[in-house]
Amino acid sequence: MRLTREMTKILALVRASALTALSYRLRIVFSFFGLLVSLVPLFLVAEALQPTVSPSIQDEGEQYFGFLILGLIATLYVGFAIRSVTDGIASGISSGTLEALFATPTSLPVLLAGLVGYGFVQNTIRSALMLAAIPIAGQSIAWSGLPLGVLILGLIILCYLAVGLMGAALHLVFRTSGPLIAATVTVSTLLGGVYYSVSVIPEIVRPLALVVPLTYGLRGLRRSVLQGLPIEAIYPDLMILLTFTVVLLTVGVTTFRVGLKYAKRAGTLAQY
Repeated sequence: MRLTREMTKILALVRASALTALSYRLRIVFSFFGLLVSLVPLFLVAEALQPTVSPSIQDEGEQYFGFLILGLIATLYVGFAIRSVTDGIASGISSGTLEALFATPTSLPVLLAGLVGYGFVQNTIRSALMLAAIPIAGQSIAWSGLPLGVLILGLIILCYLAVGLMGAALHLVFRTSGPLIAATVTVSTLLGGVYYSVSVIPEIVRPLALVVPLTYGLRGLRRSVLQGLPIEAIYPDLMILLTFTVVLLTVGVTTFRVGLKYAKRAGTLAQY
C-alpha cells in the first residue's frame, strides 16, 4: 500500500512536468525531428571513417556507427543525470514551489524521482529511436545482451546522478553549481571513449581516463549490446563501475542532505 502511494506521488510530479513540457508542443516535435535528421550525416561520417577506426574498436564492436550511437546514448543520460536534479532545484526555487514540496510528507527520494522522472522518460524515447537506427542502417545488435546493457546504463545514470546531487547541493547553498557540471560532462565526453576508443588517447593523458566512470560503463555497454558478450567477460569493468557508483552515491546523497539542511536552517529555499 505504501509503495502504491509513493508511486502515485512520483507519477503526479512527472505528470506536472509533462503538462508543462507539452505546452511547448512544437519544440518537442522539432527536437525529435532534429534527432532523426542528425542520424543520417552521422551514419555517412561513420561509414567514411570505418576503415580508419576499425582496428582501435575491435574490442568494443567492429561497427563504428553502432559504436557512436551507444556513445551518444550514454552521453545523453550522463547529461540528464547530472543536470536533472540541479535544474529541478533551480526551477523550484525560481517558481517558489520548492519549499512547498519539501514541506509535504513525502520522502526525499520520492521527490527527487518525481522531479527527474519526465526527463528520464523523454531521454528513454530518444535513446530507443537512436538504438533502432543501428539495425535500420544494416548493422547488428546482440539482442541477448540488451538486458545486461540496460543494467550497465542504469549504473552509469546512478553514478552521474550522484554528481548531479553534489551540484544541486551547491545550488542550494550558493545558488550556483559552479564549473562542476560542465567540467564533469566535458571530461567524461573527452576521456570516456564516446567518439573514439580510450586506447587512442595520447599516453600522457590516458591515465586520467581511468578515473572516469564512463570509460568502464561504455566499454561494458558496447561489449554487451554490440558483441553479446556475457557478464563474465565484462565483469572487471562492471565491478569498477559499481564501485564508482556506490562511492559517488554515498558522497552525493550526504552532500545533498547537508546542503538541504543548511538551506532549511537559513530559510533560503524560497529565495532565488
